[in-house]
Amino acid sequence: MRRMFNFCVLASASVAFITGNAAGDGPLPHGDISPYAFGGTIRTNLISEDGTTTFPGARVFYAELGADVPDFSSEPGWLSPDGSFAGEGVLSFRFNRALKAWNGTDFVDTTARMSLSFGPLGPATTPLTDIAVTGFGLPIDEHGGLHDHPDYLLEPGASDGVYLLDISFFSDDLGLSASEPVWILFGRNATEAEAEAAYDRAMETIPAPGATMALLGGAWMLGRRRRR
Repeated sequence: MRRMFNFCVLASASVAFITGNAAGDGPLPHGDISPYAFGGTIRTNLISEDGTTTFPGARVFYAELGADVPDFSSEPGWLSPDGSFAGEGVLSFRFNRALKAWNGTDFVDTTARMSLSFGPLGPATTPLTDIAVTGFGLPIDEHGGLHDHPDYLLEPGASDGVYLLDISFFSDDLGLSASEPVWILFGRNATEAEAEAAYDRAMETIPAPGATMALLGGAWMLGRRRRR
């Protein structure tokens, strides 16, 4: 039997997650990206793995690479509770620009690339230049929800540090236009200070909702999930 998640903000629980780190993975809390339909477009929240705690409007996320496999992560997942969408469809994503790297002050161009895949889908790889590239789509079920964890893989040869993946979500078959940019930061053997500085910078500079952008590209995280 499917569980119908309560899609609301539980403020006290959110604070507990944010001020502590249940996963023990470092200073930043963890959680899944939660896309949902709103007014003909897609918006995103951060949501705990069990679907009971939501942080609204989150568009910056952080995950560590290499916890189980070098340069690999299956976090953050994409978790949309039942009723997030009108019904069955496909949730697709696009890369808004090339992968960026943290240089201690800002996110800058890098030769590193990252690929996403999910089972037979993909890999979809970040572009070499700042152009938009469409990835693949994952099915939204008949209840209007989904819970999947794509594979994120940094290509061999990348240096240690923090990388910024800039994506947007859309659904053509449900008539939903693309979300505002979502920034996923990935730490590769990054120090706590590097991770915090990169995260703070991302929170300061991610385009405000509805802002005019010259480029298509320019949170919190609650618990860690490992695929079984």
